[in-house]
Amino acid sequence: MPSEASSLEAIKAILPDVRSRRMMGEYLLYMDGKLFGGIYDGRLLLKITKASAGMLRDFPPDHPYEGGQEMIRFTEPYDADLLRKVVAAMCEELPSRKRGGRSFIVN
Repeated sequence: MPSEASSLEAIKAILPDVRSRRMMGEYLLYMDGKLFGGIYDGRLLLKITKASAGMLRDFPPDHPYEGGQEMIRFTEPYDADLLRKVVAAMCEELPSRKRGGRSFIVN
């Protein structure tokens, strides 16, 4: 089931600098050019990094789709302060996008 635009708008209300790319009805989420998570079937899923695993210990694991890599589901209602802190910490850890490829982030 594709994610609704309202799911993305809820995230953008908390993280106004987030960029997204729509792919197969879902949204990939980027901050500072780094892919940190996505919205899949209306669920906010974050990559597992040292920071996200430590800060979100009590959040459930989930998969974006059958056979997809395990991620952390950031459950609703969203804790805005925690989400901002964990995404900032994750982006410190995540590698920068390699140069030379074409830019595909649309919003």
